[in-house]
Amino acid sequence: MQKGRDETVSYFWISIKKALNYRWNVFFSVVSILMTTAATIFLWKYIYRDQKEMQQYMIMYAILSSLISFVYSNRCSDCIAEKVYKGTFAIDLLRPIHFLKLNFMEVTGEIAANLLIKGIPVAAVLFSAYWSLIRGISPVYALLGVLAILLSFLFYMMLYSTIGFLSFWFYEIWPFNRLMNDTIRFLSGAVIPVALFPSWLAVPIRLLPFRYLYSFPIELILKGSQCEQVGMNFGILIVWDLVIAVLMMAVYKRALYQCVVQGG
Repeated sequence: MQKGRDETVSYFWISIKKALNYRWNVFFSVVSILMTTAATIFLWKYIYRDQKEMQQYMIMYAILSSLISFVYSNRCSDCIAEKVYKGTFAIDLLRPIHFLKLNFMEVTGEIAANLLIKGIPVAAVLFSAYWSLIRGISPVYALLGVLAILLSFLFYMMLYSTIGFLSFWFYEIWPFNRLMNDTIRFLSGAVIPVALFPSWLAVPIRLLPFRYLYSFPIELILKGSQCEQVGMNFGILIVWDLVIAVLMMAVYKRALYQCVVQGG
């Protein structure tokens, strides 16, 4: 048991060390993210040039959306697919640690490295530029927002793990990744807040889990006590986590069966 825990931690730190090796990639990634965020901020400033309050809200929305994006990574699906293609999936099953936990720690290590070497510099630049707006955020609701992001992070990881296991039945899973990436980007409020969608589209979006990735935590942080149905939204988010967990385990067990059948 101790050996399994030690191996889990080692995979986490190995992933961090790998990410730290490409320093120029880090530099250009930070510059690219800052330029993209700046372009989005300037766009909202122009659209709401006559509405100062809405302009400030959208500036903060763009900043938080940019920072939250560091938490999510679709590498889970790619890691699983790569192990299936190379045949190392079966080897990982023999390790003294559950395959899902192993994959989770690998990807979490990469995310931690991105937060450390990319997220902190980006946050430092954006916070210094808009500190007058940042300091207006309630610490209590900021913590609740972080909790919502963590729950959404679990959903995101399990969702892409499920997609990764599709590599047992499909030679390429990049179309599924691409479809899910575009769906999340459009329906989660990552670019445009769900509140700005027309009513005929906003209603079905609220029935889907994707808005909990960006829209809900950002609204919770920015609106604070004015955010509607906070408790209900947390409850729904937890239910979605349980649903995707059951789905992931079902697909994982089916993948194991597929592995045994093909491997003898």
